[in-house]
Amino acid sequence: MTDPAIMPTASLIDHALIDRCHYLATRDALLEHARMGRSVHEWGNGQIVTVTPTEIFARYGLDENGRPKPG
Repeated sequence: MTDPAIMPTASLIDHALIDRCHYLATRDALLEHARMGRSVHEWGNGQIVTVTPTEIFARYGLDENGRPKPG
């Protein structure tokens, strides 16, 4: 068991930073799958939904080939 004296207190944990890191890691993983031409599956509207590479790219403001949109 971990000694409670060495555990960080809630006031020392940067939850916003943790959320941002989680978002970036998820984005990178999704874009990696999309670049390989693979769809992914996620939970949405109470069911499993297939998300195509084109939809993944669009989610992050990229064109259908994964490149930044002009303008």
